[in-house]
Amino acid sequence: MLNHYLKLALRNFSNKKGIFAINLFGLTTGLVTLLLITSWVRSELGVLKGHEKGEYIYQVLTNHDNSAGINTIPVTPGRMAEAMRDEYSQIDVVTGMSPYIEGVSFESVAEKTTTNGFFVDQEFFEIFTVNMIAGSSSGALEDQNSVVISESLALKMFDSPEEAIGKTLAWKVFSFSNEVEIKGVYRDFTEKEIVDEAHFLLNYDYFLGMLGDGVHWDNYNGQAIALMNPGVDINEFNNSFVNFIKDREEGSNVTPFLQAYEDMYLHTSYEAGKVAGGKINYIYIFSAIALFILLIACINFMNLTTARAMSRVKEIGVKKTMGANRTGLFAQFMTESLLLTGMALIIAVVLMYILMPFFNSVTGKLLNISFGIKEVAILIGIWIFTSMIAGIYPSVYLSKFRPMQVLRSTAKGSFGELLARKGLVIFQFSISLLLIIGITVISRQMSFIQNQNLGYNQTQIIQISANDFETSKANSFLEQLRKLPGVENASSLSHNLVGLSSSTIGLRWEGKDETEQVKFENITVNLDLIETMGFKVMEGRSFSSDYGQEREKLILNEEAVKTIGLENPIGEVLNLWGNDMEVIGVVKNFNFESLKETVKPAFLKYDDEFATKFMVRIQSKNQDQTLAEVADLYQENTGLAMDYSFLDEDFQSLYNSEKRIASLSKYFGGIAILLSCLGLFGLATFTAEKRKKEIGVRKVMGASIPSILRLVTKDFLQLIFLAILLSVPLGWYLSYNWLNDYAYKTNLSWWIFVGSSLLLVLIALLTVGYQAFQAARNNPVNSLKSE
Repeated sequence: MLNHYLKLALRNFSNKKGIFAINLFGLTTGLVTLLLITSWVRSELGVLKGHEKGEYIYQVLTNHDNSAGINTIPVTPGRMAEAMRDEYSQIDVVTGMSPYIEGVSFESVAEKTTTNGFFVDQEFFEIFTVNMIAGSSSGALEDQNSVVISESLALKMFDSPEEAIGKTLAWKVFSFSNEVEIKGVYRDFTEKEIVDEAHFLLNYDYFLGMLGDGVHWDNYNGQAIALMNPGVDINEFNNSFVNFIKDREEGSNVTPFLQAYEDMYLHTSYEAGKVAGGKINYIYIFSAIALFILLIACINFMNLTTARAMSRVKEIGVKKTMGANRTGLFAQFMTESLLLTGMALIIAVVLMYILMPFFNSVTGKLLNISFGIKEVAILIGIWIFTSMIAGIYPSVYLSKFRPMQVLRSTAKGSFGELLARKGLVIFQFSISLLLIIGITVISRQMSFIQNQNLGYNQTQIIQISANDFETSKANSFLEQLRKLPGVENASSLSHNLVGLSSSTIGLRWEGKDETEQVKFENITVNLDLIETMGFKVMEGRSFSSDYGQEREKLILNEEAVKTIGLENPIGEVLNLWGNDMEVIGVVKNFNFESLKETVKPAFLKYDDEFATKFMVRIQSKNQDQTLAEVADLYQENTGLAMDYSFLDEDFQSLYNSEKRIASLSKYFGGIAILLSCLGLFGLATFTAEKRKKEIGVRKVMGASIPSILRLVTKDFLQLIFLAILLSVPLGWYLSYNWLNDYAYKTNLSWWIFVGSSLLLVLIALLTVGYQAFQAARNNPVNSLKSE
């Protein structure tokens, strides 16, 4: 019987090659889209999920309640983990970690390089899964003079991981340095374990020693990760945890809480101190897009199959007269659906292989295709699911005809069937219009961000690590840089300007309400930093060697002046950490964070001993030559190859997720529109064929080609206008909510919705109009001669 059904299906495909091609192309496109997005979603959902004890690992975050609202950050006081160890029975193990440390230089007898990593406690190895390939993690970091390194760093510094064990490395960052013995080599972390590339693990106690007096309960410079005992209610624990910092720091406004470590990649947006989304929103969006595109392809199959049902009614009538029952007919039509979907899935898998490199370049991922038992099961599930969605309605519809009715040619499409088909067309084009609106809004916002005035000139500035320089050597290097022909200016500052996150509540002023804690961004700079960056001095002056005691001076941004309430800021004396500081200047507000954030109050203070980044403004003319000269000078001073980045590129990297979303939206939006139009083209073709005699009669009676065009396109355009009425309000609502994540955002202009709607109408007109025109220009004699 199955063999009979397969033969009938193949014969039907052969007889209706056009419909078959449209359905096969549509289902293949929908399936390859689903497969690609599914691979991306699985990869995103797998980030940080590679630890054996992952379900019990939690990170401590802190809510800072200040005048600007609640600010949630993933850092804690340096000794947070140590204080938690004996405090709570619910905690099995807790480890202290430094923030991600970049630009640490490592030197062996034969090699020197810079790399990134963490300072961690020995307990780190009890919590996280670290795959050791040489040496042992047992007791590896109990000594401050030891280190565990990654396989790639071991291969770079030595011939093999095994040879690295027991060797000595000298490391240096800022003015801190030490010689350490390699106790172990681990397989490089992937994003399944740690998102950041971590090539070394050094002793956390040494890090606390580096902080010196900065290790106190009002300074947030560490991380704490806890392994909780099974069965612990995290909500109850967090309720008992709220006063942990306040009990140790009088007047503190900080509340700690635990968040699952596995959620620290996808759930990173917070509102009022609670998790409120993050990258997980994009998982939801693109999962929905994948399903919608597949549904559009399935809708095409349903519409085209039911629309041409009248051409198969006699076949069905004869079969029923010969004894075929409804179940057998249902099985026959479902076999067609399963066979067509199976063919589409095979082609989709092949296309997935071909498109994967391009897809990786768009998503910034390194996705691989593998087919284990799990993957094969997923494919079978997709095949059956798609076959059922596409085929079950047409199978039920076609198998229900009564033999006497169909043999007398009295069978007609029901009102319900017609309504369902129209509803599906409206659904298709509603989704297409939503995607057009979404693409337009995202692209407009990305363009707005790229052209936004940040308060300084970010072009032609390169950033170079200063971690391998002592103060005197760093200042000498800056002087040498300024003498190069292609260098306009050079300076240094204490942190990356992009995403700057060094803040303090230690600024006091006369009349300040001491019960209110106000956070200021703390930017430590060298001479000429303001001039190099192009910050605009609104009042007063910049730091200069022409004056004395510059370390006792402050420069405020406009927001800081507003926050403090200074009418004449120049000459005012503020108190920073117990030291009186004179305000000598005010700079125009500048953006140092993502434009999702408003400009925070900030102050600049001078201290050339805390330079971690050189900022060098170069001329655009002969840029490559200038970069080569700067690199040569850097190597002369450090013995290292120069690692640099352009500031404007670093700023744009804050929006990598949005850019990828914009790119993916364009491609998938185009696919959705293409599939919708493909289905519309098929329906228009069938409609024109079905009404060819009516059109022939009208032409004989004197109807013009424009009137025939209106006749054929009218019904379809009504459906498009209904889709517009449904989609525009929803598109505005979704766009408005998405833009609300940005403090600086483009306007939702009316033309976005009108233009998107007109584009959809134009696409539909071109799709339907072609078939309508072909029908209208046919010779009526050819249409009527059979009568």
